[in-house]
Amino acid sequence: MMHQTSPELPSLDPGITLLETDERMTGSLQSLVLDQLLLEQGSAVWIDAHGHGTTHPLTQITPSMRILDRIHIARAFTPWQHQSLVEDLARELTDETTIAVLPALDCFYRSEDLPRGDDERMLATVAERIDAVAERFEIPVLLTLQTDDTLTAPIHEIADRTIQCERTKFGLRFAGEEYETLVYPLENGLVQTTLAYWKRILANRHPAMVDAGVSPEMSANGAY
Repeated sequence: MMHQTSPELPSLDPGITLLETDERMTGSLQSLVLDQLLLEQGSAVWIDAHGHGTTHPLTQITPSMRILDRIHIARAFTPWQHQSLVEDLARELTDETTIAVLPALDCFYRSEDLPRGDDERMLATVAERIDAVAERFEIPVLLTLQTDDTLTAPIHEIADRTIQCERTKFGLRFAGEEYETLVYPLENGLVQTTLAYWKRILANRHPAMVDAGVSPEMSANGAY
């Protein structure tokens, strides 16, 4: 039986993409961002929440450290700071911007410090700003949610597409309305979603960009 050695990653089209994944899928968000930068040779503007943009996962995944120079990250620590960064997002985008990234978009608006009703109002305003940016600049805007509930309804309303990333007995699977990972059976029926796993995928997809000392090959059964 033949085994697919490098799972495909979905391409990110202009507009708003909502990535849905559980917390065990470490590195899926970062991998999609890095893949986009490796394909398009542009830069990323990243408004971080919940520690998704920390150095460790990005440096562990990227096949080339040079790519990290093209990721510009702003961090908020309160809902008011986060909303301000979103309001300034359009001014931070340039002709070189390939993707905008806003992970855990709802994270700060669940703060107990917010007066009643402000959580919904502020997150709805953030959704409107992001929607306007996506329409104006025609670039991929990648979002994730910390929790999916009634509070995050405005985010679902502005999303042009949703991609799910899940583990199956056959391995990793991305799925959406216009995309689905082909099934790739593994000998042991398992797949590891460690940072090393994603690094191997990116290195195999972009061998010309791999730094010296990084092997672009993956094992036949997905375990390292």
